Amino acid sequence: MEAMGRHTVLLLIALLCPLHPNSAEAAPQPRSMRVGIPVADLRKEPRAPLPVRDHDLLEQTQLLYGERVEVLEEKEGWARVEAVEQLEWSENQRWQGYPGWVQQTALVPDNPRWVPNLMVTKKETDVLKGPGYESSFFMRLPMGSRLLATGRTNPSNELREIRLIDGRAGWVQVIGARPLEQLRKKAVEESPLLRTDLAATAQQFLGDPYYWGGRSAYQYDPQAPVPPHTGVDCSGLVGLVYQANGIQIPRDAHEQWMQAVPISPEQLSPGDLIFLHDPENPEKVTHVMLYIGKERIIEGPGTGKPVREISLKDRLREAKGRRISFGTYLP
Repeated sequence: MEAMGRHTVLLLIALLCPLHPNSAEAAPQPRSMRVGIPVADLRKEPRAPLPVRDHDLLEQTQLLYGERVEVLEEKEGWARVEAVEQLEWSENQRWQGYPGWVQQTALVPDNPRWVPNLMVTKKETDVLKGPGYESSFFMRLPMGSRLLATGRTNPSNELREIRLIDGRAGWVQVIGARPLEQLRKKAVEESPLLRTDLAATAQQFLGDPYYWGGRSAYQYDPQAPVPPHTGVDCSGLVGLVYQANGIQIPRDAHEQWMQAVPISPEQLSPGDLIFLHDPENPEKVTHVMLYIGKERIIEGPGTGKPVREISLKDRLREAKGRRISFGTYLP
């Protein structure tokens, strides 16, 4: 009996402590990839978006061309990712990239030699196949897309050569995409034009349809496959406007409120933000608007309503009974 006991103990030790520790299966490491299509949906579950532009609670956010993600898991044509360039806090009560599922066909391997140095700053821009406007085009990219400029330009028509993620050369309008370094410098140096530019950028979206989870410039193309639907929600609009002007802020309204510097209504200047809190939970922000000056705001109001400009007084009258906060990301 004593010998059998020792044998049992040795067997348990062997099972619990393998002789070759390196043979144990290691947890898979996140894999860096980039978005290779103009717009991709990030979903709460690996299920396709609705075919109509309804309020779809599974829509987390949208990913844009050139955006980097960390792939955590893959199954049945979907990848569970962390969108590292879109800060989020509410999901796990910590700051992280936005989590969700994206279709694998939207992603391409991250090439360490493809480092974006350009961002689309117009509402949308065409990537042409040649250095002339008569050329056909590869794709139409929305504001916020990232590109790699080669440094070559065509002075006669103000086109700039870019390199796509797959290695193909393309051409975009110089005025349609700006160097990232130039955008960062503009934001850091506190250019007096920055506030004006934020308002002007937001005005490009007026009349566009609201889309829950959307952060892409609306493109009307009856022949284009849907989804993805294009459009913006309230915080998607604000985030894109800031991003196109060299300032990265969190993805959602509550997180934008968390990181903004509180200000009083009297301190409001163009480019500042106005937040509405949940009437049932005053500590939770559920809506954000961009102040553009002269007592007016621009916002994505909600499903079924287009992006609009409205007087601040009228908008706050609509929000009667809700807690209101004011914040800024600017000096």
